[in-house]
Amino acid sequence: MVEIAKKYENIILEVIFVVIGASILLLNIFVFSEMVPILVPLFNITGALIAIVPPFLLYYSKYKISKEMEGEFILFVTDLTESIDSGMTLPIALKHSAKRDYRSLTSYVKEISTKVDWGIPFEKALLLFAEKSKSTPIKRSVSTIIETYKVGGKLSDTLRAIGRSLIEINKIKQERSASVQSQLVTSYLIFFVFIFILIILQTFLLPALPSTTGTDVSATGAEIPPELFAQTFINFIIVQGFFAGLATGKMAEGSIIAGLKHSLLLITIGYTIFSFLSQFQIRLF
Repeated sequence: MVEIAKKYENIILEVIFVVIGASILLLNIFVFSEMVPILVPLFNITGALIAIVPPFLLYYSKYKISKEMEGEFILFVTDLTESIDSGMTLPIALKHSAKRDYRSLTSYVKEISTKVDWGIPFEKALLLFAEKSKSTPIKRSVSTIIETYKVGGKLSDTLRAIGRSLIEINKIKQERSASVQSQLVTSYLIFFVFIFILIILQTFLLPALPSTTGTDVSATGAEIPPELFAQTFINFIIVQGFFAGLATGKMAEGSIIAGLKHSLLLITIGYTIFSFLSQFQIRLF
């Protein structure tokens, strides 16, 4: 019941922030754009951030908790193995582990220990924990532990092997993250160079074209207003920032979800820089 209530509370918060952000954007389009045009980019950024960031943070926090649980699960397996090797029975080993702090995993460890004390089979308690964790590595590890426990294999040996396997996987992920740091910096530099080129086009080259009211470059000879170029460039920045962020997150952390934070950062910075600097148009001729 508590989890369900918290889930609905998060949904309500997300809806509230989206409505507030959308209201600011609508006010900016119909009111502020006429009163204070120079502040239009600021209100756009504010409204978009209010509508996107809080829901994203709620979603991303679940992802971070899941990653933290995967790291703490390695410690839990190691502690449980050491307790069983020291001569403790499984229920006592679980009680001993439940007294330790595994951060976001602590409540789950205590729940497993309590269920085993109540007479619920160990494999069923582990299976319920794996389903609640919603973590693929934990589900795989739990599946291996349950199969070993069912066939009567030595549990401590299985736990030790799983612990070593998880440690190796975690080490490989850390090495991958460290090895792509230079690529991450390169991705950001490429994006900012892209923005710089668009700013040069918007502030120097387009105003230098002969027409003063518009740019006569269409196939029919009709004039294209400069505002259309500005909006097109902004669309370029949003698309480029979104996909560059996803690619960066996938390379650095191996997850598209992690890439969303890079996308949000790139789009926000890119839109802010371009929107404010493009207001200062300079004619070369």
